Amino acid sequence: MPSLALLSDAELLARIPAMVEAERIAIADVVEHLMEVERRRLYLDQACSSLYTYCQERLGYSEDAALKRARVARLALRLPRVLDELRSGAIHLTGLFLLDRYLNDENAEELLGAARGTSRRALEKMLALRFPRPDVPPRIKVLDGAAGGATGGSRREAASGPSPWFSCPETATSTSSRASHSDEFRSRIEPLSAERYRVEFTASAGLRAKIEQARELTSHALPSGDLALLFERALDELIERELKRRVGAGKPRRVAKLRPDSRHVPLAIARQVRERDGNECTFVDPTGRKCQERRFLTLEHRHPFALGGPATVENLCLLCRAHNAQAARRVFGDAFIATRVAAREVRKASLDDVSRDHDADAARSSRVDYDAFAKVRSALTHLGFPERAITSTLLRLYRDHPGLEAEPLLRAALNLLTPPPAPS
Repeated sequence: MPSLALLSDAELLARIPAMVEAERIAIADVVEHLMEVERRRLYLDQACSSLYTYCQERLGYSEDAALKRARVARLALRLPRVLDELRSGAIHLTGLFLLDRYLNDENAEELLGAARGTSRRALEKMLALRFPRPDVPPRIKVLDGAAGGATGGSRREAASGPSPWFSCPETATSTSSRASHSDEFRSRIEPLSAERYRVEFTASAGLRAKIEQARELTSHALPSGDLALLFERALDELIERELKRRVGAGKPRRVAKLRPDSRHVPLAIARQVRERDGNECTFVDPTGRKCQERRFLTLEHRHPFALGGPATVENLCLLCRAHNAQAARRVFGDAFIATRVAAREVRKASLDDVSRDHDADAARSSRVDYDAFAKVRSALTHLGFPERAITSTLLRLYRDHPGLEAEPLLRAALNLLTPPPAPS
């Protein structure tokens, strides 16, 4: 490319529209490729726990750029027509990102039509009119060195240093289902210096009341009522309790006897596994890159428990939720995992809460699958078969023959559990 300084004004301006169009098409191509990465869950093999993490850590996008591309890719999997809107330039990437939480099969045509050709500001205004939200609550700001006695009715500020900020609505609000995705739970933690951070979050009215009660109860120990000290003290106790619950921290190291028919992992063994694995997912991709996830960790049997794997230090490791699910899919197959996930969801919500007919049919099918599994397990247990053999057999049948009803499932299980005698 010749030096831009050599171009005339007209030549320079003439080039830009074509380059912008190429950029837009390239973004749509990237999103389309990310859709397929999400569909195949290929980010898991790249030692990433989500598409967002893959975009950020492997592709080098900033946090915001990674979040937009991952969110729009998932939206396009749900509503493929949005990819055409992006590629044609009718709706920009940020616009689709904003639309994601509102779009569904019923309103997609109307909302996409209203969003075409609009700026971000105009789109935000349109969405606010169609889907009004509560007023933004006032912010309560507390700084280090607040005068002693700062309690519920008054707030004072001092200039000595930062402390957590929180905004407090007057009524408790429910957490959005989207917050369950780790890539969409973005805390407001801003470094101010080498040792100081600004922390900001939104609190319900109930949490605000608890904060004020905690300030009152600790007024002798923490006369300033400083939020940073109060939260640090509370978190110290929470961490200590959770460590005791998970790994028995502070308890005598007593080695419990392993029960071959139990999934229970003794605390002493769990502690050794967590210390060995550094409280981090242990998945490593073919190039040696390790998953960095430290949240939603589970103890995973390398050789599955259902297939006879023991709860020993050597057979256990830490995996994040995403890589744990991937390991289960590889052993038992997608059909079995889908059946178990659907059955769990059915147990959480009544079929009366399902609004669309095809969803109701799927839920009823899942209920049948779960009921068949439970009934056959109960019958085989009463017949005296070992628990581990029952579990292993039923998992195998659900993996190889998903959707079996109770009677054929029982016959198939009995055939596997009671092989015919060898001919004399």
